[in-house]
Amino acid sequence: MQRHTYNSVRLTFGGYLQQFMHSWSKLLSLSLVVLLLFSTSIPSAYAQSAVLSPKQVVEYALTLEKLESDFYTKAIAAAQNGGLKNAPQIAKDVITAYGADEAQHVTDLSSVLSDLGGDPAAIAIPTNPNYSAILKRDPFANPQDFLLAGQYVEDLGVAAYKGQVQNLLAAGEAGKPVLAAALAIHSVEARHAAGIRSLRQSLLGADVRPWIRNANEVIYQENRSNSPIPFNSDAFDGYATRDEVLALVAPILTTSQPSTNSNRGNMNRPVRALW
Repeated sequence: MQRHTYNSVRLTFGGYLQQFMHSWSKLLSLSLVVLLLFSTSIPSAYAQSAVLSPKQVVEYALTLEKLESDFYTKAIAAAQNGGLKNAPQIAKDVITAYGADEAQHVTDLSSVLSDLGGDPAAIAIPTNPNYSAILKRDPFANPQDFLLAGQYVEDLGVAAYKGQVQNLLAAGEAGKPVLAAALAIHSVEARHAAGIRSLRQSLLGADVRPWIRNANEVIYQENRSNSPIPFNSDAFDGYATRDEVLALVAPILTTSQPSTNSNRGNMNRPVRALW
């Protein structure tokens, strides 16, 4: 079943998180039990090379959200007077809606980080991130490249949140509010990913579905050996550790370079990109 997810979702964490934790404490507890059962036999790669505190998890998530927010800000500009100007209106609506969601994620995670004693302003990204590293060409030059890059961005974001479950569980009570926030954002990112994939399928005729069908569709390690969870099944999506995500994102966190239009013949098939 396809899930068309073009409507934006708004999150406000202030009093929302407290209400969420109170009203849904039983559901969250059940989720934690299920995750703990799985975690007893999940391979060590999931545990990351370094254990992160809840504050460090939020700093990491805020870095990614600032990148995603900026990515859509650049796309909005391109849709107004650039390579995305002639994109179908439904694609422009998605860019605007998803951009607003990502901006709200930045605002809310900044508030959470401040509550944890962190400094949101210290989490900085370049003014002009090198988004051409995603496809090795300008992702804002045309709708085909933007939607492909957007698919990679959103899929990686979903996997990145799942990759921090172990760290937040290990933090005990201190990690629960952050886990609640991460779960709330994770579901929205998953809707974004499904929406971008649906647009590639419906507008471009791309051989994709709203869900991940095989490891070649993503740029992180979708399948994990020695895992009790069959990540190679459509019923389960994989995760990405912080080290894996940061290695993929590192080329983006540099000064933007002049774009090239190479490999144009390959733009309708997935590209094994840097990010």
